[in-house]
Amino acid sequence: MNRTTHDAFEHRFHDAAHRHERAWVFISVVMIAVLFIAAVYLVVHDYGVVAKTTRIYADPNTPATLADFQGSGVKQTGPNSYSVYEMGRIWSWTPGTATPLTLPAGAHVTFYVTSGDVLHGFEIQGTSINLTAIPGVVGHVSYTFDKPGVYYIICNEYCGAGHQAMIGKIIITGRAHA
Repeated sequence: MNRTTHDAFEHRFHDAAHRHERAWVFISVVMIAVLFIAAVYLVVHDYGVVAKTTRIYADPNTPATLADFQGSGVKQTGPNSYSVYEMGRIWSWTPGTATPLTLPAGAHVTFYVTSGDVLHGFEIQGTSINLTAIPGVVGHVSYTFDKPGVYYIICNEYCGAGHQAMIGKIIITGRAHA
């Protein structure tokens, strides 16, 4: 093989290698972008960017003394809309642990959530509701329960030895109240 033929062969080889490198770099960048977009979508869709802070109190025990967090914790605010005031305390949700919440299908519910002791995770399985219950902070999130069924409130933030038993229940009936 003479020098000119060898140089031409080497030039074609390097051109092909550069094309392959560019293709693999492009494929890698596209895969990273797709994974990033999928991760953002899953976090927002599955876990929801839904928590908003309603109030912050200097004394972390203040929310527990508010009238809204006393009694049943459920207030009807419209024809099929409700406010639910949830208090997390080691190791239960009030309301929701001893007495399940029962609401009609199609109910639009705004949850006001706080903690009376330590951090708790407030998650309702099968929904996009997921926020942290913080002592002295009242966070809120809204959700419309379109499907009848049983929805479990779980604590997804480790809160101590009885954490696994911190479960509440919401029952959505098959029809709206008249």
